[in-house]
Amino acid sequence: MTNSTARVNELTQHLRKMRLPIMADRLVDLYSDPLTSQRTTLEILEEIVNDEYQSRRHNTIQRYLKQAKLSQPQAHIQDIDYSPSRKINKDTIDQLKTCQFITNHRNVVIQGATGTGKSYITNALCRYVIEEGYTARYMRMYDLLTEMVQADLEDKLENYFKKIMKLDVLVIDDFLLTPTTQDEQKYLMEVFELRSRNRSLIISSQMETGEWHKKLGGGAIADAILDRAISNSYHLHISGDSLRMKGGSTTTD
Repeated sequence: MTNSTARVNELTQHLRKMRLPIMADRLVDLYSDPLTSQRTTLEILEEIVNDEYQSRRHNTIQRYLKQAKLSQPQAHIQDIDYSPSRKINKDTIDQLKTCQFITNHRNVVIQGATGTGKSYITNALCRYVIEEGYTARYMRMYDLLTEMVQADLEDKLENYFKKIMKLDVLVIDDFLLTPTTQDEQKYLMEVFELRSRNRSLIISSQMETGEWHKKLGGGAIADAILDRAISNSYHLHISGDSLRMKGGSTTTD
């Protein structure tokens, strides 16, 4: 074993101990490549660092996607159907793709009749922000309320709210399909209050905003939730017939 080979072996061992396996592998590959001598030190360093970075970024995104629990993990924002009958505002989608709604702590409200593809767009947007490096969790409102009730029964509600607050984006799909109880209204009030401070929500509902107030009890709590949900939010309305009726498109709710 030559002195240079021994030094490379030692370096790769150090890199692996520092949990930089991709850099270690690339260093071995480059050392074995005769063309490496024609490259500058900066070029070599740039390649091995970029490979490590891209690998780590890919692994992080995959972990975030798993934690998001998307209902339609195959949804992609570039596959959204902009057929004229759907009347989807592409400018709004393009604005959302900048992710400024997250950095500016604004919400997104997506509305439309059953089967028009709200959930697909919601999932696609959630996946997109994750691929941009943000954390997110997709939940149907029923599941969100169920988890909060269970956390309350176990005296873990405060910890649950802390977990919800750590997410950059919380997605609530099927928002207010049915009227809510007083306890559910209080749970939702806490979620919307906490998220309104420095986090974003994506809310998807087949109900018009005017119906939300009634299903939230029609009182002061309803006023407060709607104010936090709607004020300064992006709105996306989807028109057209049910995509399910057109042959089971993958872009349905």
